[in-house]
Amino acid sequence: MIYKIVLIIVSLCFITSSFAAEHASVSYDKYFTDYSKLNGDEILKEADDFFEQFETTGDTKYLTTAMAKYYILSKIFPLDIYTNIQLARTYDASNKDRYAKEYFNKSCDINKFDPYANYYFGEFYFKRNDYKRALKYYKTAYNNGYSEYYDLNLRIATIYEKFADLLSAKYYYERAYNLNPADNNSKDKILRIDSLNYDKSEYYN
Repeated sequence: MIYKIVLIIVSLCFITSSFAAEHASVSYDKYFTDYSKLNGDEILKEADDFFEQFETTGDTKYLTTAMAKYYILSKIFPLDIYTNIQLARTYDASNKDRYAKEYFNKSCDINKFDPYANYYFGEFYFKRNDYKRALKYYKTAYNNGYSEYYDLNLRIATIYEKFADLLSAKYYYERAYNLNPADNNSKDKILRIDSLNYDKSEYYN
């Protein structure tokens, strides 16, 4: 009998504690995280400014601040691709791969053809030497508005060269060179590929 009474008391305490915790969480969300009252445009400008300062200086204090602001923006505008990608990029730069992939995937779920989302998801995989996945996202970006981007053509060319597909590599190196004739790197790559007589190799026959 005493055992049953103790068990009932413990159960009631557990239920009460659970309700209190849940109620506290709801209260917190209700009174302290009403994101709709925040100025999203102002926060976005600040976030972009801090992220730009990080890219310029490499100082992680700017990255941390940008991350916090993009996180708030992701709550204000949960379906905004730019906000989610920028948050993913801050996680990427912080080597927090799991969180970066979470927000990259979220952006692609919103619009799987968005070139901005696909380009930076490709960058994520390129930096980690996962060239097959990087190429998939790069080509999606390329086919949906980014075909005239010098950096993207150069990235695709580099991947094809790593895959030993020199015909495709030369094609994208030439596109990159045409977009930026001052780029001696692309020009040198084209000349080097031509010197290999790749088109007469067994690979292409």
